[in-house]
Parts: sequence; C-alpha cells; structure tokens
Amino acid sequence: MSASVGLAGLVKRYGPTVALDGLDLVARGGEILGIAGPNGSGKSTMVGVLSGETPADAGVIEVNGQAWTPTRNTKVAVVHQEPQLFPNLSVAENLLAGRERFRFGRPSLNADERALVDDFGMLGVVDRPLAGLPLSFRQRLEIMRGLLQDAAVVLFDEPNSALSFEESAELFENMHALAAAGKVVMLVSHRLSELATHCARVAVICDGRVNVELTGDDLTPEQIAQELVAGIVVAERTSSEWDASGHLALHLDGWTHRRGAFHDVSMQVAAGEVLAVMGVEGAGGRELVRSLAQLEHATGSLTCAGRVEYVTGDRTGSLFSNLSVEENLALRMGGAYTAPFGWWRRGASRAAAAAAKERFGIKAGDVADPIGSLSGGNQQKVALAAALMTDPAVLVLEEPTRGVDVGSKADIYRQLHAHARSGRAVVLYCTEESEVFECADRVVLVSRGRVIADAVVGDFADVEELARHLSAVTRMDEHLTPSGSPTRSMPDGANEE
Repeated sequence: MSASVGLAGLVKRYGPTVALDGLDLVARGGEILGIAGPNGSGKSTMVGVLSGETPADAGVIEVNGQAWTPTRNTKVAVVHQEPQLFPNLSVAENLLAGRERFRFGRPSLNADERALVDDFGMLGVVDRPLAGLPLSFRQRLEIMRGLLQDAAVVLFDEPNSALSFEESAELFENMHALAAAGKVVMLVSHRLSELATHCARVAVICDGRVNVELTGDDLTPEQIAQELVAGIVVAERTSSEWDASGHLALHLDGWTHRRGAFHDVSMQVAAGEVLAVMGVEGAGGRELVRSLAQLEHATGSLTCAGRVEYVTGDRTGSLFSNLSVEENLALRMGGAYTAPFGWWRRGASRAAAAAAKERFGIKAGDVADPIGSLSGGNQQKVALAAALMTDPAVLVLEEPTRGVDVGSKADIYRQLHAHARSGRAVVLYCTEESEVFECADRVVLVSRGRVIADAVVGDFADVEELARHLSAVTRMDEHLTPSGSPTRSMPDGANEE
C-alpha cells in the first residue's frame, strides 16, 4: 500500500521572523513531489520540521493518516546535500549506528541488511571507512538507513549539487524506485529542469506557504521560474551608467579551477559595473566568484586593477562575534589605527566607526555595542562597510542580502551601486533572479563549470522575463551531451552496476 504524508497549518517563527506561515501540503506514495522556492521561502524550515530537527510552533503532520511526531524510530528519512553520517566509521558501522550488533569485534549485518547493501552495489566496500568513498555512496547509505528504519517518507534536500552527471542519474533511478515501491518521495531542488523532468508535481513555496502546485503541461522549467519570482516586488531599475567599453577592473583568461569546479573561463568586468554570477550549487559559479578573492585555487590569467575585498554570504565568516561593531569595522583597515609600538588609536578608530555607522545606515545604539546585539541585516551592513572602507578596486560578495529584510536589502544595493559608480567594480554571486534584476548591470550564467550566457540585465522588461530567459538557456545547455563532464572512479571492491 502506498504511503502518504500531510502537512496542515505548519507555523514556525524565529522571533519576529515567520519562517512557516500556515503551510499546507499533501504528498502521496508512487510519485516524486518537487519542492521549489527562493532563499528564505521556508523550504529549509519545512525540511527541518519533517526531519525532527526543528519543532513546529503549530500545525499537524500526518503519516499514513495518523498523527506523527518525530521519534527515534522515525518514519521520515532525509538525504541531505551533505550526508549526516560518520566518516571515520565503516559502511556497516554507519548502517547500524544506534542499533549496533557485533560479531568477533566487527559490525554484524543480518541477511536482510546484507541483501539491501548488495542491492545498492556496496557489498564490496561494506567494511571500508566512509571517508574514502564518493559522495554518491554516502547518499546511498542515507537511503539505506531510511529503508532499514521502515521510513514511509524519503526527503531529498538538494541531493546532487556535488554529484557528477552519472551519479545524479543513479540517484534519480533510486528515487523513482522508492516511489514505485510506494514510498513518499520529496525532492527539494534549485535545478528546475530536474524538477520538471522527474516530478509528477512541483509545489512552489514562498513566504512560508505553498503558493501554487504545477502539474501536467504547466510543469516546465520556465513556468517554475516564473512562479518563483511571481509577486516579488523589486525596486525600479535605474538607467545603466557603466560603460562596457571603458577600462577594465578585472580580466580573466583561461581561468581554471584546480579541482575542476570550472574551466577555461574568460570574463571581463568593467570599472563602474555590477556583475552578477549565477548558477545552481555545484555548477561552479560560487567557486568562480570565490576564486577572485583567492579563496579557491585556480590557474590561468587574472588581471585586476587593484585591491580585491571579499564578503561572504555567511555573516559569521566576515565578522568576529566576540568583538564590538567598532572593532569589526576597524580590523580590515590593518595598521590605519595603530600607533608606534602597537598602540591602538582608539579615538581615530571610534570616529571612523561612527562615520561608517552614519554612512551605511547601521542601526546600533553605539559602535561599542557587541556585534551580536545587531539584527541580521545590520550585521551584514557592518560586514559590507568594513570591506568598503578599504576602497577596493573590486568588491566580491556571495549572496549579499541573504536573510536580511527588505529595507536592509535596499540600503545594501545602494551602497554597491555607489561603489561601482565611483569607478570601481562589484562582482556578486547570486541564486535569486530578483536580486540580479534589482542590483546587477550584467549577469553571467554558469553551468557545468562553463559560462553559458552573458546578458545585460537592462535588456529585460521585468524580473519574470529575465527568469524565463535564464531558465531557457540552462535547459538548453542541460539537454546537450555532457561531454567532458566530471566523473568519479569506482572504489576498489565496489560492485559494478
């Protein structure tokens, strides 16, 4: 008999922020249900509630028609983007974690467990440490753990962002097999073409609710892309003031990632320009942007007009949580506030921090306040201000407004535009078309480690048109033969499949 899961009126708040706002969703066995949504839409919170990692404030979850709450023997298994396993233990030890059985000091699998491991092609590596196996093998292991727990629901959360094409194909075969066996299979993904290809339905979540479900002829990558930006209010674009024919702030030629995330990239960024780089996780776009700040190793030619400053998408990576607002602002300035013999020029530092607080609209009682006392949006402003105070020729950012409110977004965009228009350049990695449309002059799209599109954002009438264009280009590229796609060798002793 096929399983079913129903979510009714799920609510989850984090202080004033509403992550889930009465979310309703029904999933049935025998099909793959896709889940799409922009960053901050509530997808991750829904996954956390279903996995038992996050308690809901209100609402009901039913599995197979019965009220369900997370227990040790859960009926819901989650295959994460980064598997939640023990890399220092063997496949067998991971499979038996929490219900260990040993024989002669080694983990003992029973006949059913060995048959399952054999079905998944891992009998030859059952005693191997997990750390030495490919990511696809670890994800197989997470699926097996769920099956051994008799999970009725298997939820895949961005599962193939780091997989090769062959491994992704294998993963989808496993998903379809689970669905055919009557399990509820849910796929959370940013890869719109895969949602359209493998899912019977796709639920689009925005602002903590399911806005629409797409099926049949409506289930296309372009329609999903349009629904993801439907109703999003973006600021009116100002006319472009950058001159693409002017002098270059940054030039790449034959730029190739040492671990293969991107290859042979040639790209130019003009002074005065805000350039957005887009691409789903695993496509190489994030690594490309990080390589500009020397955070990823690459070879080839990189020419830059001056200093590069970087602001991570994770505020904890750009700020020191144990320091004050003033100290976080001053640290990037190096020796600007140190006197002979290492004395700190407290007066000059405090004056500069107060000026930055005013210039960047940082809402803090005093620059001596701990950075942790500020809201997320204001912490992000501090990280941005600290970088801009060094007046870099190129400012590099990852998802600069992730997790910040609308007002803070507008302030951040104004600062980025002002920095670019002063004759500098800004390069940002984006995952949302709305951010690209509102902030960038130009967008390059990365797929499978290559730049497949380069477009002037002002050529599009609205964000919906931009989203449709980028989706169509991605879909066309993914239908091409993946020549030269990354592959991983089969570990010694693994079953050939």
